[in-house]
Amino acid sequence: MTDILHNLMHPLPNAVMTVIMGILVIYWIFVTVSGIGFEDIDLGFDLDVDVPDADVPEISTEGDADADGDVATEKEPGFFVKALNFLNVGKVPFMLIITTLKFFMWMGTLITTSLISVVSWGLWSLFILIPIGIIALFFTKLATNPMAKFFKEIGYKGEEEIDFLGRSGKMLSNIKDKKIGSAEVVIDKNPMKLSVMSIDGSELKYGDYIIIVDESDDKKIYYVSKEISIRNF
Repeated sequence: MTDILHNLMHPLPNAVMTVIMGILVIYWIFVTVSGIGFEDIDLGFDLDVDVPDADVPEISTEGDADADGDVATEKEPGFFVKALNFLNVGKVPFMLIITTLKFFMWMGTLITTSLISVVSWGLWSLFILIPIGIIALFFTKLATNPMAKFFKEIGYKGEEEIDFLGRSGKMLSNIKDKKIGSAEVVIDKNPMKLSVMSIDGSELKYGDYIIIVDESDDKKIYYVSKEISIRNF
């Protein structure tokens, strides 16, 4: 028993992953007993993650993109967004994906450190978590594929949808007529970027404060108008 505990906490990469897995185990016990989900727990930090739909790339215009400052360009989803889509985020509960990923990383770390002596590496030994994490991503993908099919069968539709109508935000580009740009809306201290279009075709400039007044049927584009407030003067 002593040898098992020693291997779980030594060397340093094992200790890091064991602690993380311990936290996740405590989380799942808490959820099982109380029925409270991760989204209900205030962890005391903010996340700034923009995760657009995988099938529709975000369309945005930068305020100083060119001399006219009014050219719409199509922007492909970033690496982080593609990684989330790869891991079936939205099809499988996020915390279940995280737990699966960390479990594979934990197992990979225990196996790797038993084959390679990294004790003398000190803090540098933590760098072995990078290749282990990359490999764990592919194992997580394989593990979550059947989960995605299961959750689809039981009618899981992802995290609770956010109603953006009536919320205020700030333009991140110049738009006019039927051009599409981007705006930032802060919800529960989390900044979120949306693809937006002027509802009446009037010009909206970078930095203008806006109100979301309508949305497209597929909820990919939000129609906005200039906010009537002192902030716009």
